Amino acid sequence: MSTIHKQLVTDEEGRPVGVLIPYEEWLRIEQQLGSAAGANGIEQLRRHEGTIRLSEDPVAYQRRLRDEWA
Repeated sequence: MSTIHKQLVTDEEGRPVGVLIPYEEWLRIEQQLGSAAGANGIEQLRRHEGTIRLSEDPVAYQRRLRDEWA
């Protein structure tokens, strides 16, 4: 990865509270993170595929719980 040109944003007491980077660099970083997480993220989700068994429809369950509050 190339050098990132950044500026620290500080509060009144000089503590860092944020970072500013040029928009073009932000887009490049997002693209790199998205492509890296895309394939890996899908594989991580697939290992959980089909492992959850629900005995009740999730929407019906939510409505039933909300009715208990009233």
